[in-house]
Amino acid sequence: MSNTNRNNSNTMQALWVGIGNLASFAFTLISSAILSRYLDKADYGTYKQVMYVYNTLLMVFTLGLPKAYSYFLPQNDIKYGNSIVSKINSMFFVLGLSFSLILFFGADIIGIILNNNELPKAIRYFAIAPAFILPAMGIEGIMSVYRRTIINTLYIVATRLLMLLFVTLPVIVYKAEANVAVIGFSMSSILSFIVALYVKKIPFRGIQGEKTSLSYKEILRFSVPLAVASFGGIAIKAADQFFISRYFGSEIFADFANGAIELPFVGMVLGATATVLLPVFTKQISSDDKDGRNQIATLWSRATEKSAMILYPLVTFCLVFATEIMVFLYGSQYEQSGVYFRIMLLVNYFTVAPYYPVIIAYGKTDYYARVHLIFAVLIWIVDYAIVGLFNDPRSIAISSITFTILKIIVMASFVSKQTGTAIKDMFPFKSGCIIIVVTILASIITKLSLNSFGNLPLVWYLVSSFMIYGCLTLLGCQLAGVDYKSVIYQIIRRR
Repeated sequence: MSNTNRNNSNTMQALWVGIGNLASFAFTLISSAILSRYLDKADYGTYKQVMYVYNTLLMVFTLGLPKAYSYFLPQNDIKYGNSIVSKINSMFFVLGLSFSLILFFGADIIGIILNNNELPKAIRYFAIAPAFILPAMGIEGIMSVYRRTIINTLYIVATRLLMLLFVTLPVIVYKAEANVAVIGFSMSSILSFIVALYVKKIPFRGIQGEKTSLSYKEILRFSVPLAVASFGGIAIKAADQFFISRYFGSEIFADFANGAIELPFVGMVLGATATVLLPVFTKQISSDDKDGRNQIATLWSRATEKSAMILYPLVTFCLVFATEIMVFLYGSQYEQSGVYFRIMLLVNYFTVAPYYPVIIAYGKTDYYARVHLIFAVLIWIVDYAIVGLFNDPRSIAISSITFTILKIIVMASFVSKQTGTAIKDMFPFKSGCIIIVVTILASIITKLSLNSFGNLPLVWYLVSSFMIYGCLTLLGCQLAGVDYKSVIYQIIRRR
């Protein structure tokens, strides 16, 4: 296999996207760790509120456009690519400017809603950022289409490092205030924007470009249903937080909030897989090649199996050692968070494949949006009833994962119908069950073995547990016929 083919494989493209996502998560974690130590609680809380407002409104103002690159670019010759990117970019400019103006002039109202008098000033300092952040979006999708995700990874590392320096250094060296961190964030967004405009042009260098006939109306027809689905997704995620916060008090909500976290590797693996597969599926469906269309189910099944092989061992380990992990992260006062952590982890046995690349590639965004809205309405009604019937916060968490699993089943059934492939042929049920059984046994053996040594320091207990568990899992899976060696070898060989 040539070096070019190795670098262009779906596995390697997904790996580079995953590395980029991991880098982004790492820089965010480091930034939070530094700011939480240098800012007092009030200032740090104000900074986090600014980020909360931004991330919540971001779903409204992006209108699903970041995925438009992955949908429209594969359907058109590369000579139209620069024109398509410019057209979508111009929409981002308008949306970003609108976002900034609403933040600036609505800062006082936001401060009243969140009951923080210091917030309006911080939001006004931040208000300039969206005007530059939104037009910088979409690089991941563009580079995935043209099989150059390594460029996206380098861009993420460079810009996140830039943001880390601009946000944290002034706080450390100049003044430990929330406004200083916010101003640094805004300044870094301007520099990232300049870099992004340059990076977005890279795939089209040396190509004689032509103007696209793609209209703004066509782009909106694709993106608006995705935005509606995002609203539904936000409503689904917000339900459990709202009911536990409102009806069970702040202390129980603190236990729930710490426990109801998503494993970062889950989002990274699924996000990377979806980013790579969406343009591949879109190109196959838009072509007249019947064989190409038939390969969709095969590619999806392979991606699902690889995701399960990576995620299931991590999920099982965290499930068995949930209490120890929560105490290590947050302290012994949050031991109860382990209960919620276990409940929320169960859903990850079902989230091993992103279904939206297939649905979007088939142009069924209306269906995608409709399902999310229906489930959003249902979960709010059911959770309200559960509060009156059971008066137990754990029941709200169980309701949350139940609806998520039901939504996955509905989406998987739709994908099965679209591809003409039975569900049993799309998911690796046999290998998945083997991995789950082996990992559960490995984790139980590990826990019993280490408990026999008495009380170890928690950090060494978790590190030793993971090492022993990993060895037992690899050995057990290999003996049971799940070949991890070949997957690892493929990744190493394709570097």
